[in-house]
Amino acid sequence: MSSSENQLPSTYKGLLFTSASVPPTVASIPTPKLEYGTVIVRPVYSWVLNYAADVYTNGNPRNYPIKFPVVGGMYGIGRVAAVPPDATSLKVGDLVVMDPFVRNRDGVHSVNSMELGMSNHGAWGELVKIPLENALRVDEAALQQRNISIEDLAFFSQLVVSYGGFRDVALTAGETVLIAPATGNFGGAAVHVALAMGARVIAMGRNERILAELKGLAPGRVETITLSGSVETDVANIAKYGPVDVFQDFSPPMATNKSHIRAGILSVRPGGRVNFMGQVGDLEIPYIALVIGGLRVQGTMMYTRDQALDFIKLVETGTIKLGPGAGLTTHGVFKLEEWETALELAAKESGAGRAVHFAPNPDLL
Repeated sequence: MSSSENQLPSTYKGLLFTSASVPPTVASIPTPKLEYGTVIVRPVYSWVLNYAADVYTNGNPRNYPIKFPVVGGMYGIGRVAAVPPDATSLKVGDLVVMDPFVRNRDGVHSVNSMELGMSNHGAWGELVKIPLENALRVDEAALQQRNISIEDLAFFSQLVVSYGGFRDVALTAGETVLIAPATGNFGGAAVHVALAMGARVIAMGRNERILAELKGLAPGRVETITLSGSVETDVANIAKYGPVDVFQDFSPPMATNKSHIRAGILSVRPGGRVNFMGQVGDLEIPYIALVIGGLRVQGTMMYTRDQALDFIKLVETGTIKLGPGAGLTTHGVFKLEEWETALELAAKESGAGRAVHFAPNPDLL
């Protein structure tokens, strides 16, 4: 199809999962065929989610709809390896963020569907094929001007998620946002994003050490509250720092005590907004409080492509701070063969401002 495709190897190395109950293997996989509307990327850093072991191994207790066999990895930063004839701007060697969501192209409504590392081979391999529009180019010169490394950029996947939610509820500078739980990867990232958007933050969680780290990001603009498990206590504690304009929730599917969600809703000012971005099951909500307060409830499944492109601008302009100095630290970079150690460390370093990555192509580091 193109001269760049002709330069690809016939096979590539990938971390292949054949079942959620069988250990993966580093396998030789046929190189995917480059087609119109697609692009092939060489991953540089591929994020290892803190709960990756509960998706690809351990029997998949999160019940993700994975189509085995599959190369794992949902998120990554890479360099373009081959482009199709219908590519108008991407070129071989470009640095790109790999958006893992495939969106409806021909329907009335656009729905985010996780494909990368789920129903299609993912980023834990030397090559990955994705839709052309899912390769989001980053201005590498702008990164270099601001001393942002590609390793720093790899936090993009954590940060952009909350940005999608904040955009959906029109968070504006000067507003106060309540984030709970704020001590995990996504909730913690939301603190960084809210600060970059000019908001004041109330961060709630159970890990007091990580709450202290978040408070240290911007003393005077970040307040922290340790979750009590009591709606009344949490509401009273939030009120000390209120009123709350936006409540963003990241509750995981295994959450048993969901009292903080009710407390968060009850703490939002009249006319405020509630943004659900978690994965909890059925939930009992304070219906009458929503009605009387005129609250807007918005569910957000990650982010749109346009929101991701806008977030790249925040990175390129230095509006969102990256790197260890900004409280975002990589705790491990591993070869594919070191998958067991990588998954274990990712689960251990699951808190805010932490990440573990695979480096499928060490020659690109």
